[in-house]
Amino acid sequence: MLEPAFYPRHPRTVELRETHISWVFRAAGLAYKVKKPLVLPFLDYGTLQRRREMCVEEVRLNRRLAPGIYLGIVAIVPRGDGYSLAPADDRRAIEYAVEMRAVEEDRSVAALALTGEIDGRQIGAVATRIAHFHAAASVVPPERRSVTRLAAPLLDNLTTLKEAGGRILEQDRLRAAEDFTSAFLINEQALLVARAGEGRIREGHGDLRAEHVILPEQAPLYIYDCVEFERGLREIDVAADLAFLVMDLARLGREDLMSKLIDAYRLAGGDPGDDRLLFFFAAYRAWVRAVVACERVLELDIGDRGCAEKEAEARDLVELGHRFAWHARGPMLLLICGVSATGKTTLAERLAEASGWPHVSSDRIRKQIAGIGPEERGEESIYADELSARTYREMGHAAREALGNGSGVIVDATFNRRADCESFEEGLGEERHPSLVVECTCSRRTLLRRAREREEDPARVSDAGVEIVERQLAERDPLNHLVGVLPTRLGVEVEPARLVAEVEGLIDFPR
Repeated sequence: MLEPAFYPRHPRTVELRETHISWVFRAAGLAYKVKKPLVLPFLDYGTLQRRREMCVEEVRLNRRLAPGIYLGIVAIVPRGDGYSLAPADDRRAIEYAVEMRAVEEDRSVAALALTGEIDGRQIGAVATRIAHFHAAASVVPPERRSVTRLAAPLLDNLTTLKEAGGRILEQDRLRAAEDFTSAFLINEQALLVARAGEGRIREGHGDLRAEHVILPEQAPLYIYDCVEFERGLREIDVAADLAFLVMDLARLGREDLMSKLIDAYRLAGGDPGDDRLLFFFAAYRAWVRAVVACERVLELDIGDRGCAEKEAEARDLVELGHRFAWHARGPMLLLICGVSATGKTTLAERLAEASGWPHVSSDRIRKQIAGIGPEERGEESIYADELSARTYREMGHAAREALGNGSGVIVDATFNRRADCESFEEGLGEERHPSLVVECTCSRRTLLRRAREREEDPARVSDAGVEIVERQLAERDPLNHLVGVLPTRLGVEVEPARLVAEVEGLIDFPR
C-alpha cells in the first residue's frame, strides 16, 4: 500500500501515518485506514471478520460528526503478484480498510492552537457543535450506566499506566493518582448516579482530542476518529467526553481556549456538571494519554531520541493529570506550617507547582510590607509584634481573595504563636472552606544544620538562622485551634515528591 500503483488514481506519492492500533495511507486526497491485527485488553482486532465489523462500525459512528469524510469501506484483494482495492463485498478479501477523504491536518485545533491561528469565536463554534452532538446522542440504557461501569475504564487505565510506565514514572505519583480517583468516585457517587438518572450518560465520541477537531477554511468544522472498538469507552458521561478536549487545550498551553470552550459549551445547552467534575475527568484523560506515551516508549529502542521524548511526554502528562486533580478537589485552604528550617517552604513550593494554586508566603509578604527585596536580610524590627500581626492579616486577605476566585490556596508560614493565628483568621474573615493544616516536623539536629546552611546562603528568602530557630522552638504555641482544624504532623526528612503525594493522600481520604 506504500506503492502508488496500488491505488486507482495512481498518486505521485503515498504517505503513511502509524498509530499504535492502525496504519493510515494517504494517497491522492484520500486516506485508507487499516487496523492492525491486535488483541489488547481494551481492543480486539484479532480476526479478519472482526476487523471488517470494526471498519463498518467506524464509518457508522464517525458519520455523526464528519459525514463528508467517511466514504465507506473497501476490501484489499490479491491481484496478480500483488494486491489491489475492491468493493467491500468481494469474497477474495484478505484485509479491509476504511476509505476517507484525507483530513486537513494543518487545520486541526491542535495545529492552530500551537500557531496562534485560532480564536475564541472558533473554539466557541467547536463547543456548540459538541453540545448539539451530545444533545442528539443516544442515551445509554439503564443497565449500562452504573457507577461501577463508569469507574472501570478509569481504574483500569491507572493499572495499565503502572504496568506500562514502571521504569519511566514515579510510583508515588501513580499511587496518588489511584488514591485521588478512588476517593472522588466514592465521595461523589451520589452526583454520578444522579447524572446517570438524568440521561447524561450518552454514546459520545470517546476520543475528543484537539488533533481530531478540524476547522477548514472554506467548509464547516468536523470531528473525526471516534472510538469504535470498545463501546464502554464512548458510552460515557458527556463531561468525560468534553474533558478530553479540555485536557488537550491545557496540554497545548492554551488555558484561555480551554476556559472559552467550557463557557461556550454551557451556553449552548451542554451540561458538563461543575468544574470539579469536569476537571476530574480531565485528569483521567491526561492519564489516558500518558498510557499511550508509555506504550510507545516500549515499542522504541532505549537511547532512541524519540524514546526520550515520549518518556518526557509521559511524565508531563502524569503531572498535568495531577494539576487537574488539584482543581477537581475544589477551593481549599492548605496551611503548611512549622518552625523555620523544617522545609515547609520547599514543600509549599512543590505543592504550588503540582497544583497551580497560589502560594502565599509569610517571608515574601513580610519583606514586601517592610519595603525590602525578598533576598535582602531584614532587620530584627520587621519581626516585631506589630509588623508580624500585619503580615499574618495580609496573608489572610490574600488567602480569602484566592478562595473567593474559586481557587485553592497554599499558605506557608510558621504560625508559631497564637497571636499569629488570630491575626491570620482576622484577615481570612468569616467565610470558611475545607481546610487542611500540615505541621512540618523534623529532628532538632536537622533543624539546626539547615539553619546554619541557610545563614551561609546569599540567595535565601528567610532570615531565620540558628538563633531564631532556637527561639521558635522555645516559644511555639500549640496549633489546635488554627482555622478550627487539628494539624496533621508530617515528617519532612524525605524526598519532596513523596511529601507531595502524602499531602495529596491526606486530602483524598474517602469521606
